[in-house]
Amino acid sequence: MGGHLRRPALSEREHRGWSRREWRVRDRIKAVATDLFIAYGIRGLTFGMLAERLGIPRPNVHYYFSNKTALAEEVLADYAAGVVSLYDAIWTVSHLSLPAKFEMSLAAIRERYRHFNPPGLEGQPWGLLTRFQYERDALTPAMLETLRRAGAKLDACGAIAVRQALARRELVADAPQTEVALLVTNAIRFTGTLTLQAGNFERVEAHYRSVRNTIGKAYGTALFRKAVEAVEGRDKASPELPGAAETASAAH
Repeated sequence: MGGHLRRPALSEREHRGWSRREWRVRDRIKAVATDLFIAYGIRGLTFGMLAERLGIPRPNVHYYFSNKTALAEEVLADYAAGVVSLYDAIWTVSHLSLPAKFEMSLAAIRERYRHFNPPGLEGQPWGLLTRFQYERDALTPAMLETLRRAGAKLDACGAIAVRQALARRELVADAPQTEVALLVTNAIRFTGTLTLQAGNFERVEAHYRSVRNTIGKAYGTALFRKAVEAVEGRDKASPELPGAAETASAAH
């Protein structure tokens, strides 16, 4: 696929030649704001809360971002680009089998989930796209467009993965591409909703594997079944597939 979502244009202040330290502070503000937006939503986050978490005076936050809307638009654009890049790196890689992509995707989002849901505190929001989807009435047109474009790119990831599985002869030649791609993309896009409803990550794991197995039983070839056996064999030896932890960091 390639490419990221377009990020908001730089403000006048950003064209004034900030120092490296200023850019680091600005990036730190966005990183902390991302976690707070996920935890409290766009309505719940305040600049006072953000300043307290950062340990800086509130006017310093306003120096870099004039208002919460400007901050939210940029944070969402950056986050959406990271999510798209993460899934693009898993689902559109031609040399990986479709079952391997399911497991790598699971490993990546499991790590993100655990970042916000340590043992004993599960059921917490952990993704900005899902959190903001629940607050659509509070989003600007630019933010809604960011969500729409991110969703379209995730849909494209699923479609590409299915085409590649057909090319690798893991699926029978007459498998309905559109319908199978819809199963894949729904698994990709609604993980946040599943964990919020279930209060744990096990529901996502069960859903991913049921989708994988349903596709395999309906349209999988011997190559698909062999790929499942290979993935399950690695999974027993190690909880995460090679490279999954590194890939997961792209969305942090």
